[in-house]
Amino acid sequence: MTQNLNLLKQRISDVAEIYPFTLHWQVRDLTSDDLVGQSERTVLGSFSTRKVSVLMACLALVKSEKLNLTTSYAISPELKDGVQAGIMRNLSSGVELNLQDHLAQMMITSDNICTQIIFQAIEEVTGDALQWINDYCSQLGLHDTLHREVFPRSAELSWSHSIDSMTVTSAHDQALLLELLARGYSDEPTAVELGLDTELCALAVELMSHLFTPVLGARVHRGHFAEKNGRGIRGLSQVGILLDDQDQPVASVAFFAEAIPIELFDGTPGRARAIECFVKLGELLEEFFLDGTPSELAERQVIEPDYWEQEYGELLCAVEGGRAINEHMVFPFSGVGKLFFAYTLVAIEQEHPGLFNNPLQITSQHRALAGSGPLRYLTGITKLTVDDAVAQMIQTGDGAATMALLDFLEKSDINIIDAARRVLGHLENTTVTGVEDWSMGEGFTGTTTAADILILLRQIIENNGRLKAWTSAVFEPAGLANALPGYGPHTVEHWTVSGWARIYSQKLDQGRTSALILQRADGLVGLAAHAPVGTQDVSAKFGSLGLSTYVSANDETV
Repeated sequence: MTQNLNLLKQRISDVAEIYPFTLHWQVRDLTSDDLVGQSERTVLGSFSTRKVSVLMACLALVKSEKLNLTTSYAISPELKDGVQAGIMRNLSSGVELNLQDHLAQMMITSDNICTQIIFQAIEEVTGDALQWINDYCSQLGLHDTLHREVFPRSAELSWSHSIDSMTVTSAHDQALLLELLARGYSDEPTAVELGLDTELCALAVELMSHLFTPVLGARVHRGHFAEKNGRGIRGLSQVGILLDDQDQPVASVAFFAEAIPIELFDGTPGRARAIECFVKLGELLEEFFLDGTPSELAERQVIEPDYWEQEYGELLCAVEGGRAINEHMVFPFSGVGKLFFAYTLVAIEQEHPGLFNNPLQITSQHRALAGSGPLRYLTGITKLTVDDAVAQMIQTGDGAATMALLDFLEKSDINIIDAARRVLGHLENTTVTGVEDWSMGEGFTGTTTAADILILLRQIIENNGRLKAWTSAVFEPAGLANALPGYGPHTVEHWTVSGWARIYSQKLDQGRTSALILQRADGLVGLAAHAPVGTQDVSAKFGSLGLSTYVSANDETV
């Protein structure tokens, strides 16, 4: 071990000591044979980090020509039972994806329907999918790893659950597996040892580079992480490969935060602190391996309402029936245009009955015009209903689905802009200026205010219809809902949209906006916030406002 890695170990330990949970970790320097870690051989529940080995074991069968990446598999209703992770559970049954696209969704959105289909495909050609994957892991030296489940029903577990019947792994095994993958990415002999080739290794790294909720790489600017997350009931984990700005792997890493308290003494959810920890560790690794420069990180926290303006004075925000800061100041849609777009479509349906049952196709042309969302990384034609496409706009901010919707409306002779100006005419400070020609999942371009958003949210609450249902299933929100109380898949009931808070490199000239409906002790309440251009750590600040609004339900000043 080099002196430098001893220094890295101390710095990681210093970060870990700040937080009230145990951190098991290992870092491997890919420019040498050196590694460093802490409690890295402790066997833990793997949750979705298991999908890295599932991905590689499946690709080994592709290499041996027992499986084909272009073979299509349909999503059946029974596969949705109990599924919490991913986006396919909210689409109509019968949607078909090829094997490569199922692998993509397993890695990008951690989709457990796609994961089940991958297990079925492996089962068909091996006779025993779990045995095949376990044999694969054993041959690679992953002796702490044991796959026991095709689909773990995490939502049914208590915080104090046992791992005796679960798929397990260790930080050591995950860092080792990713080191082998990283080396196979450019070295054919190593790729052959994995049962792959360099092209398939590169595909695996590519799929890991598009994680919908990047955490280690959230604030990394020199190079990037190819990473996978794991969400347990009492634990969170991030594993990944750090690549430089030439796409060359420099380190493999695995971090497992275990025994995370549900709520800290200051009222902050423990998982919010774990996410902060991982973000800091990602920055630290960037600094160490790529000469990055870490900056101060805002924390998600409960903020007393009287201090909102002092703490986050740059934000424009308003709580229904309560506190507001510059609620009539006009700003770009910047993440909530999709809310106005969907509201308009719901109104149009009255003139076009059955509108949402119409089929449409997402093609390569639509994906080429998409700047956000998980469907842009698929390869084949994806057939959805209009309802499915709007749901993907709301729930993942999907630009490909949005462009397909705009195409459909144009071919149906529906003038969505004229309809919007009519339907939204009661919002005095909201202006729809056009539709997207390159989509960030908004549909509309235009401007609004926090006060107008609250009016719209109240109408959504009172109508209690299709739009409210869409906003109930947003995948991993990064806006006002991201720090709400809860653990694992269990959080307080809320309705929101997938905004731009986690999009760090696009549309930076428009700021970021988020909208949220909360179920509190005093009923449903709307909340809107806009972070102007240049605001740092938008997710943390939005999350703090959402958390404070929730816990302050009985405070008359809110």
